[in-house]
Amino acid sequence: MNNFQSPISDLQLYMRRWGLRLRLVESLVWGPWGAAVGLGAGLSLALAARLWPLLRARSLVGLAGLLALIGVAVGLVVVWLRPRPLSRLARIFDRRFGLAERLTTAVEIGTGQLRATREMAGAQLADALDAAARVDLAATLPLRGSRRASFACGVLAAALALSLGLPNPQEDVLARRAAVRAAVEEQIEDLEAAREEVVQAEGLAEAEREMLLQALEEAIAALKEDLGEGRATPEEAVAALSEAEQALAGLQDPGAAGVQAGLERAAGEMADSELTRDIAEALARGDYEAAARALAAYSVVTGEPLTREQELDLARQLAEAAEALAGSDPDLAEQLTQAVEAIERSDVAEAREAIRDAAQRVGEAGALVQRQEAVERALAQLQEGREQIARAGNVEPARGQPPGQGAGGGEAAQAPGQQGAAPGGQAPGGGQLAQPGHHEDAGTGAPYDEVYVPYRFDEEGAGVDVGREGAEDDGVPVGDAPLPIPEGGQANVPYREVYAGYAAQAGAALEGSYIPLGLKQYVRDYFSSLEP
Repeated sequence: MNNFQSPISDLQLYMRRWGLRLRLVESLVWGPWGAAVGLGAGLSLALAARLWPLLRARSLVGLAGLLALIGVAVGLVVVWLRPRPLSRLARIFDRRFGLAERLTTAVEIGTGQLRATREMAGAQLADALDAAARVDLAATLPLRGSRRASFACGVLAAALALSLGLPNPQEDVLARRAAVRAAVEEQIEDLEAAREEVVQAEGLAEAEREMLLQALEEAIAALKEDLGEGRATPEEAVAALSEAEQALAGLQDPGAAGVQAGLERAAGEMADSELTRDIAEALARGDYEAAARALAAYSVVTGEPLTREQELDLARQLAEAAEALAGSDPDLAEQLTQAVEAIERSDVAEAREAIRDAAQRVGEAGALVQRQEAVERALAQLQEGREQIARAGNVEPARGQPPGQGAGGGEAAQAPGQQGAAPGGQAPGGGQLAQPGHHEDAGTGAPYDEVYVPYRFDEEGAGVDVGREGAEDDGVPVGDAPLPIPEGGQANVPYREVYAGYAAQAGAALEGSYIPLGLKQYVRDYFSSLEP
């Protein structure tokens, strides 16, 4: 059989070369069919995405393209990695080239599977080689793809493009989900920052600090749980923030704002004296400990004593501060008043003791203000987060019940300044209330009138009172002369200009401060109703 090794080797070279050509031809067929399968899977996802909020169109395009590439890759892998023994190639090429089993017989003789005499074997191998040499490979194995596969790819691609191009109602659902998820992630970051502020906040009692931290951590944990489970629904996120907001609302002290305002007024009163300027500046910037130390410095027995003129100046500044604090912090005002009286009596010991007590009270008042600022910041963060998530999810923000309205929805809440108004437009005293005409808050849709601003100035630009000559001290005009017509129309200000300034201030107040649960939206709606 050694004499037949060379013819067999030549025949094997033919079949291996034909095998590479065959794989190329099959790649042009199975690659497009794999792409068709991938596009079909993408089309199925696109159709499902029109029924359920699965993926957005942009993501579906990328996924369909990826599936098509995977289909092509699978088809090529199957073609090139599928093993094909020499005997199988011989059978394939016998059928394709019409060689009448010449290659199969030659392979079986060469491998010993078929016994034959030497002369017959040699003649058979020579005939097989001669037939192999006459094969026109380009004509019998042309490199062209499958028309059916190409047609299928075209139809599926067109159907996929149509499915993705037509408006899909699920896109809005997915957009809201993405917006809600982004808003929830942002709120988690903001709440974590607020938690760090609470940890570092001064003036907080440990019990209050723990309550603040617990409420914030529960809100953060609830939001993270929604994200981790893939829900991130706006209703659940809003509910979690509302629960935390209600838990912290009990820490509010309604008197803290008044105390802070009083301290600010006191700072303004004491800012014009060198003796109390340090105290005023510390109060103005919210450094209440520094203000307490600066005030307490006047209660020590060391240092250079004040002159009598300086003592009286200090007493005057403390008296003005006491007057500013009388309505918001009577205890501090009383202590400052005692210090003033002692200074005026030249009772240095009592003055020092009163100043020391007042300084201690300033520190306590400052701690109260700082504590409420921490609570207000946490509440404002929760409220702002709740509203942002509600806006992102296009849901109605949770609204609290307006003050004055019962649980059963009975009496409507009265606006400030309308308490005691009787039905039918009557005043509490029985008189008829004036019915609104067409003016800036009449609620009509017609153009707004101009607002008359009765400012008058003298020749030097100073403001003067506009009144009636001959009026009595109580301001009631006497005589029969008619009231003078307001001079000129130059003081008229268009309502739009008046509204713009107040709207800006109202917007800043809404965004920068906490308004009780659910009431911010009512305030926003009120100012929106006043828009020109």
